[in-house]
Amino acid sequence: MDIILPFMLDKGFSRGVYINADKTIADVLACHSYPKIIENVLSEVIVLTLALSANLKYNGTFSLNIRGGGPIQTVFVSATHDKKVRGYAVFDSENLPVDDLSNQTLFGNGELLFSVSQIGQEPYQGIIQLTQQTLTETVLSYFKQSEQIKTELVLRRQDNKVRCLLLQQMPLSDDMNVDTANDIWETECVLLKSVRDEELFDENLTPADILYRLFHANEATVFDGVVPMFSCPCHRSQMETFLKRMTPQEREDLYQDGKIITECQFCQNQFTFTQEDF
Repeated sequence: MDIILPFMLDKGFSRGVYINADKTIADVLACHSYPKIIENVLSEVIVLTLALSANLKYNGTFSLNIRGGGPIQTVFVSATHDKKVRGYAVFDSENLPVDDLSNQTLFGNGELLFSVSQIGQEPYQGIIQLTQQTLTETVLSYFKQSEQIKTELVLRRQDNKVRCLLLQQMPLSDDMNVDTANDIWETECVLLKSVRDEELFDENLTPADILYRLFHANEATVFDGVVPMFSCPCHRSQMETFLKRMTPQEREDLYQDGKIITECQFCQNQFTFTQEDF
């Protein structure tokens, strides 16, 4: 079952989240007929989006947007505050690599943008250059350089099944010795990275089982999880409003055989309009 499962270690010294989004990924991919390598990339970005937004408090939308200069031009995934997810990719199918998932090969000199758009507030945006080998290394380098939040991330994939464990150190209490804090954090990170694929993808192990195996000596506290799901809020009326804002001449250029046919990039729903609609 898809789940975003938050947990806490060592009496609040750090917080983490476990992500399994198999059905959400499958539902997003079912809207498209992407090559395997695009499905792999989009699957990872979906899980990264859920992981990075899991500990944020926001009323709106969190999104990750890769803008590439290689065979993949765009990967866009968004997650609302209640974890409704959608995503798509734009790419040059003739120049896709067969099995190389390195950032340079896929995106060239690209960049990863993340943004938080909240109702009634100015959006917050950050930009990360894709200079690292993988998307996971890119995210970790951002936290190391920009946020100053100690973060460790494990992301593993088997086909379109992706598992993720994210761990972040919380602000230290006034009476916490720095050396002691470093020792605790290093131990937690070693344990996190010791997780095996056989455990992460074992259908007989629950997320709580995995967390107990890794952190039973770290006083792990597991909280109630949230179930993510694919959802696209596109609607005919939204597109109709957009088209009505155009001038008649602008709309005229869009007609083919007396019709304007629009298509949602996320879910591929099509809406047909005629001159009578305007």
